Amino acid sequence: MIGIAARLRSRLVQRIYFVGILQFIIVVGGSTALVRASRRPPVLADTVRFLTHELTAESDRPDAFDGAVQRIHADMHWAVAVYDDNGRLLASGGPLTPPSSSAGERSRFEGDLQPSGSVPLDLYGGKVGRLDYRAPKGPGPPLGPAWIAVFVLVVVGVTSWLTARSLAIPLARVAATANAFGAGDLSARARLRRSDELGDVANAFDQMAARVTQSIRAERELLANISHELRTPLQRIRLALDLAAEGGADTARDSLLEIAEDLAELERLVVDVLEAARLSLRGEGHTTAVPPRRDERVDARQLLERAAMRFRSAHPGRPLDMSIDADAMVSGDPVMLRRVIDNLLDNAHKYSSDESSPVTVRSCVADGAFVIEVADAGIGISREDLPRVFEPFFRADRSRTRATGGVGLGLALAKRIVGAHGGHLTVQSELGRGTTVRIELPRADGIREGERRVD
Repeated sequence: MIGIAARLRSRLVQRIYFVGILQFIIVVGGSTALVRASRRPPVLADTVRFLTHELTAESDRPDAFDGAVQRIHADMHWAVAVYDDNGRLLASGGPLTPPSSSAGERSRFEGDLQPSGSVPLDLYGGKVGRLDYRAPKGPGPPLGPAWIAVFVLVVVGVTSWLTARSLAIPLARVAATANAFGAGDLSARARLRRSDELGDVANAFDQMAARVTQSIRAERELLANISHELRTPLQRIRLALDLAAEGGADTARDSLLEIAEDLAELERLVVDVLEAARLSLRGEGHTTAVPPRRDERVDARQLLERAAMRFRSAHPGRPLDMSIDADAMVSGDPVMLRRVIDNLLDNAHKYSSDESSPVTVRSCVADGAFVIEVADAGIGISREDLPRVFEPFFRADRSRTRATGGVGLGLALAKRIVGAHGGHLTVQSELGRGTTVRIELPRADGIREGERRVD
């Protein structure tokens, strides 16, 4: 019943139903009008009796008698002729030809009138004459069933054609747009302005086409960025090899160190790209070709302390303020979660030019989630760039120097890792005043100590 009610509320069904009602009204109304118009109004006996009564009353006065005949002709548009008992014409109204000399010959009516009948007429003095009358031609015999059927077929055919046309034209437009889009025209859109289901289909196609276009452009931009990021360290490696070949042992040693750093950068790029692709495939439901993510109960405090230890070892001159307000266990892959924390701490260091400016890490439990905030007082991110910080290979610092490092995959990868663990990652920043990254991870529930879960 619910499904039937939903279909009845369909705007397309309502339109077709309205067309059916309109067809019914036109067929019934038109057929009735045609039948009535085709009927010849009958000559009523009461009308003939009325005429004979009027003429009999005036038969003793010739002038009044002739006026009565003319009045009948003017008012009723009938042709009438009155004869005495000898067949002699006494008065007439309407087109006629005078009778011939032979007695008793009936008058002949001409024009658009035909004889309708003849009745006796009582005249003055007890005489009996004759009244001939003719009514105007009627529209002909009533229409037969065949003509009514033809009318019904014409009405149904025309209205059905118009209805089909109103449906076929937008469908053809959507089909042509789909063919054009499939042929490579990424700007093809139906842009159909309708308030029924056909309009919903067209709008859904346009939205899908916009998303597909955005995905294709993002893929092309991704390939271009990967090519650029691979080319930069490769060029530096080539330059270092040329310097090593031309210089002495010291120059060669320094060049090898540069090459090692560039190779490490290439390795990080490849690992980040593969990790991002793996998380994207998992998010799309492709789990068979994706290495499993091993989840276990992770001590959040221990995770942060290990990340802080690595950060202090890598950047001994940078102050790090830790504030862990609560202990909590989270469920997840410890290697991936550790990578997120390390990435956020490295970003906070890279984009804080003042070595004395501290990096702050705060954590707490709020609304059943474990919250981690990494804040710095560095260069910050402009309001225009903030919505794009999670796009792969996007960097607010366009210089792409080794000083700032990275290829623009850090935040994008971190957001995907946190999202894969059922959490949320947000960024707040102000240009020139620093950046704060907030992570919310669901607390572990139902996993015993030492137990692992493999996705």
